[in-house]
Amino acid sequence: MTGLMTRGRTTATIGAVAARGVVLTAAIGTAGLWAAPTTAQRTPQRRVAHDIPAGPLDVVLRRLAVETDEQILVDPALVEGRRAPPLTRGMPVAAALDAALAGHPLAARRVGPGVLVIERVAPPDAASWATAPADIVVTAERRPTLLSGASPSLAVVSAVTLEDTRTVERGALARLLPALTATSTGPLQQRLSVRGVIGTGEGTVGVYYGEVPVTAPSGTGFDPGAMTPDVDLIDVERIELLKGPQGTLYGASSLGGTLRTLFRQADAGAFAADGAVELSATRGGGPGAALSAMVNVPLVADRLAVRVVAGRRRIGGVTDNVPLGYRDGDEVTRESERIGVSWTPDPRWRVDAIMLEQRNRIDDAVTWRWEAGPQRSDAPVRLPNSDRLRLASATVRWAPGAMRVTATGSHYAWRTLRQINFTSVMAAQRDNAAACERYAGSIGGAGCDLAAYRGWLDTRLPAILFQPMTMRSSSAEARVSDDGNGVWRWTLGAFAEHRVDGVSSHAVRADAVTGRVIWPLDVTGLRLIDTRLDQQALYGEVTRQLPGRLSATLGIRGYRYVRAAGGSVPLPNIATGTGNGASARYRTVATGSNLKAALAWRGAGGAVVQLSAAEGFRPGGVNITPELSESERVYRADRLWNYELGMRVPVAGPAVGIESALFHIDWRDTIFVAASANGAFLYNTNLGGARIDGAEARVTATRGALRLAAGATWLDARLSRDTPAANGDGAGLRGDPLPNVPALTWVASGDVRRRVGGGTLTLGGVASGNGGFATTFSAQAAFREYTPARMLADVYALYRRGGWSARLGIDNVADAVAPARVVSSAFGVRQVYSARPRTVTLTLAREY
Repeated sequence: MTGLMTRGRTTATIGAVAARGVVLTAAIGTAGLWAAPTTAQRTPQRRVAHDIPAGPLDVVLRRLAVETDEQILVDPALVEGRRAPPLTRGMPVAAALDAALAGHPLAARRVGPGVLVIERVAPPDAASWATAPADIVVTAERRPTLLSGASPSLAVVSAVTLEDTRTVERGALARLLPALTATSTGPLQQRLSVRGVIGTGEGTVGVYYGEVPVTAPSGTGFDPGAMTPDVDLIDVERIELLKGPQGTLYGASSLGGTLRTLFRQADAGAFAADGAVELSATRGGGPGAALSAMVNVPLVADRLAVRVVAGRRRIGGVTDNVPLGYRDGDEVTRESERIGVSWTPDPRWRVDAIMLEQRNRIDDAVTWRWEAGPQRSDAPVRLPNSDRLRLASATVRWAPGAMRVTATGSHYAWRTLRQINFTSVMAAQRDNAAACERYAGSIGGAGCDLAAYRGWLDTRLPAILFQPMTMRSSSAEARVSDDGNGVWRWTLGAFAEHRVDGVSSHAVRADAVTGRVIWPLDVTGLRLIDTRLDQQALYGEVTRQLPGRLSATLGIRGYRYVRAAGGSVPLPNIATGTGNGASARYRTVATGSNLKAALAWRGAGGAVVQLSAAEGFRPGGVNITPELSESERVYRADRLWNYELGMRVPVAGPAVGIESALFHIDWRDTIFVAASANGAFLYNTNLGGARIDGAEARVTATRGALRLAAGATWLDARLSRDTPAANGDGAGLRGDPLPNVPALTWVASGDVRRRVGGGTLTLGGVASGNGGFATTFSAQAAFREYTPARMLADVYALYRRGGWSARLGIDNVADAVAPARVVSSAFGVRQVYSARPRTVTLTLAREY
């Protein structure tokens, strides 16, 4: 299922191999650029070493894998009942595969150095799906594996689904994966969580683009998890979501899950190109438009290719600001470019390099005030936000005999401009006696003159927090694994990252008429914060095939984190007291290990049942925040154990599939947000602990041209002990539900294909929804809000003929308001993030 395994391999210890991981990255990269051409010239064509007698096709392919050191991936359902002729010693591998598959509707496709997949060949005029789910090759488990044999905790969104549903942004992706939640935290900002594991601080979900982990700047609240990177999902091969802690196969680790975006790689086999244009109209909002294009050019046949992708998207605004008198202010512009280069000098070598840039801009905040009505804001300021991500990486894959080696080096830079409405926070200081004393001291007064202080404060309104942020990260990772043909399977790796970021937080005055920041900046206060994070990890997993179709897995990750942070206040804010204790430097170190154990059973028909226990970890840190005591300035690391029973079972062959899981999460020292006494500052603190019990289920059914799918996640997420806190939302009692976690999340989809007029017509739809949830632990919290349950439905029609396609879609067909989150704080009361009103899109595309 995940590979044909027939003989054991000697494994090296984790320490012996992984200790050289960082050096190995550079060594393999150098080898890829200099040694590989020589290898290509000297390595003879691989041939079958011994005669292989005729027999069942799966047996012949298994023998062929052993003879040639190739990993051959095949779904048992594809080869059941089929036979193969004898293969003669000395036959080239390609000829032997052709001979074994002759007469069957099957073909072999190379997916990486030393890895082949056997897949079904669809008739050229078939209206059924081109790729059955069992044929999808995934790499979330750090080796090519068929989805039918992968861990049940893995969920995949294929390229076909992304293209049919026009899912091009991270937020929309969450609607296709019930276990994944995207919580809006501000303009262009979302916090990702899996299975209710949500908190501030480092992100609980590891976000990968290819082999590269990407995180956001820390900001003033040391909360990089609040700003998930969002690159346009154009020309994407698939999305993979691994649920539960990941660390024994991922050097960057993650607490709740890992989300990977796999772009299509350059193909040296043939020229290809496509382009698309889209127009959209939203009820009560501005028009939208999008352009995208891709060109793939082989530079050296079957050896070297380049792939260039570009996209431009304008999303019309829908929110009107009544006091300032403008309509559709929250227009979004997204621009992206990506260049990929692939070089395959030899079947055992492959080098992939990628460079991308993504630029996002929104002209105003996306929230509206509950009392003002849907899409109507009464904010006194206008808040343009923007960000720019630049990323470059190179990955070398090498298959020297019975091993597979992968090494990646990457660097990315992320610049963000965040603007936040600070008016209500400043206005709330009108009766602050300490602020009045600070004002008197600033003008040489003898004592607090409340009238004079209030007069000065009124001159600083309306107010905006103007926060440019920068971040740079460099990382390297190297992995060594077996070839997948033995009863032992192992992966060993090393990872290192150096990350620096900084924020300049200006409290500035805005123009009362336009709501925009006054230029040059009229500064009330300025804070500077810089942070550095260095992490190193050694990790590995070992799996042993056992009798009775069982396998056992053990994994370990050793880590070291060093975080340094500092701040200064060149201009204290008199009203909020930023000069009180915000200038300091701190350094924290965390070392330790995570463990994983799993027992899996794989049946003859493709069924997979897995029992697992995995440990996750996030580093703590310090709060460079005013108005805090020394005990509040440090927050500890948090960790959890995820215990899970999952299964993936095909029913009636590949036509019907069932996936399900039961899990319990024990979470200790949970990192969560709290607010300073005056409400002006947010910082991280530790809760006593939480527990999450949950269940997941997904059913898929395919019959001819009809495909149906439905999935749901149920969660019971609560505090496991009393958690007193002086201020903010951190206070709660044992049994209080975790905030911002819906108990039920679900999705249902369906589509049908028909031959019409020489082409193929697809009619489809997606419906999704979630239950309601509160925003604080305690019902007595000052800013507690409740977000009601919601449901959204989209429908579309897609017609393909030749290389042309046309798609007509209606998003939010019922025009539901569908609040995604209702939130109150000192920064604003009853602010609503909601779905876009009904939107109609027309897309025309051409493939070459």
